[in-house]
Formats: sequence, C-alpha cells, structure tokens
Amino acid sequence: VQIGAQCWMSENLNYGTMISGNSPQLDNCLSEKYCFDNNPALCTTHFTLYQWDEVMRFRDVEETQGLCPPGWHIPSEADWEELFNYFQGSAFAGSALKHNGYSGFNALLSGVRFLNHVWKFDDEGPLLRNSIFWSSTIQSPEKAWAHGLNEVVSDDNYTPSVSCYPAFFNNAFMVRCLED
Repeated sequence: VQIGAQCWMSENLNYGTMISGNSPQLDNCLSEKYCFDNNPALCTTHFTLYQWDEVMRFRDVEETQGLCPPGWHIPSEADWEELFNYFQGSAFAGSALKHNGYSGFNALLSGVRFLNHVWKFDDEGPLLRNSIFWSSTIQSPEKAWAHGLNEVVSDDNYTPSVSCYPAFFNNAFMVRCLED
C-alpha cells in the first residue's frame, strides 16, 4: 500500500517454516516462524511472529533485506517515523494504521509473544489490544526498537495509538516489509 512516499506491505510477513513456539529461532540456514497456538493455519491470517535475529537473518545491518523478499527491507526507525509523521505523529497514526483504518496498512491487533513464552494483548484482552512490529534499528546489545499499534478500550470507547520502545531480541513480533 502506498502511504506518502513509502510503499508498505499491506499484510504481515508470512515466510518460513513453522517451529514450535517453545523453541528459539536459530541461525541454522532455515527461515523459521511462529504461528499462534502452534497452528499453521493461523499463520495464513495474521499470527506469524519472528524473533529479531531471525527476521534480520542474524545480521545487525539497519534496513537490511532480512526475511523480506528481494526489493524490500526491514524498516528502520527513520522509516517508521516517516510513516507515523504522514498521519501527524504517533498520537494520530493508530487510527489510520489499524485494521479497517483508512490507510490500507490494516494492522490486526492480535497480540504479541514476550520473551518467547508469554502471549499478551490479543483480541480477548478487555483493556488493551496490541500488535508489535520490529524495526531493524538496534537500541542496545540485547534490544532493538519496536512499534506497537495499540487500542485502549474503556466503556465502549476505543483509543488507538502508536508506541515505541526497546524490545529484547527474543520477543516474537510481527514484521511489515518496506519497498526499497
């Protein structure tokens, strides 16, 4: 989907061989992914998750192709900021980028997998729904920047937003590729 000067995939990356959610993704020349509840059918919808090292193909080069197809790359912090600024910043971008928003980005707020074992913030969550996407930008020796698309629910009111925070490499998040 074309958003400003950028062309983003309108769906999450779904590439690789599913491995058990209890196993780490390894540097073993195989492209590995997690599917929610270890169910491969759920990867075809929106539950494909990757640890940072895997999505980067165990390289730490910003804007690298990683697991993205040729001509595409893992977005950097600057790429994400350009996307959010197109919608007047992170306070307003959430409405546009979520599923059924007006951008075509269509992020489903389906949850995340923290430290490769705790599932949080899925559609069943009464207060916060969230999906987190990796950035190719390293924050520290153990963390990279990640962005959450959030929806806080209270009294039938929905407040969408975008968040940014450093995330451990062994978290499992979604990936959107950006055209070179």
